[in-house]
This record gives sequence, structure tokens and C-alpha cells, in this order.
Amino acid sequence: MALLNLTNFDDHPTDPTWMVFRFGDAEMGSEFMHGLEQAGIRYEADRDEGMTLIGVKQRHRDAAIRINYGVLGRHREPFISSPYVRWGLLGLVLLAILAAFLGAWLNS
Repeated sequence: MALLNLTNFDDHPTDPTWMVFRFGDAEMGSEFMHGLEQAGIRYEADRDEGMTLIGVKQRHRDAAIRINYGVLGRHREPFISSPYVRWGLLGLVLLAILAAFLGAWLNS
């Protein structure tokens, strides 16, 4: 058993032929189930303490993880949400790279 699991899925605690996906947001869970249905993957779902739990057979592991990451990607917030900060940081990085090249060129 992993001490730190940064993903929203893990192997089933009692049945090694299943894996379980956890969604705290019911909309994301529904979108994941819809993706599984479109891929023709059978699943079992349940709600437990506000959490949507979705069981998928291990033989569909790769496809289910790909669908899961697609759902998570569509619902994630940008790492740097402010466009001014994002572009400012990009500008600083480009200036640092330019300064490094300029320093290397002047010292050669």
C-alpha cells in the first residue's frame, strides 16, 4: 500500500482485479462515467460521504487512466491564473536566458 497517493485512483483494497477512481465533484464523476461508456468500458459506481467512487476492471487500466486524466485536465485551474503574472514570469525567464547567453558570449 502506498503511503502517499497523489492521484485520484488506486487498486481496490480487497479485490486485485479492480481499481477505484475517486471524484469529490459529482460532475467530474459523471463526465468520467460518460467517457467510460463511450469507450465501451463497464464500471460500477457508488457515492460514499460526498465522494463518487467508480470501479473499473484492471484489464481496462490504461484506457481508464487516459479518460481520467482527460477529465481532470478539462477541470483543472491554470497553474498561474493571472495572465499578467504568467507573461511577466515568462518575460523574466527569457531575460535570464538572454543574460546567460550574452554573458557566455562576452566571456568567450
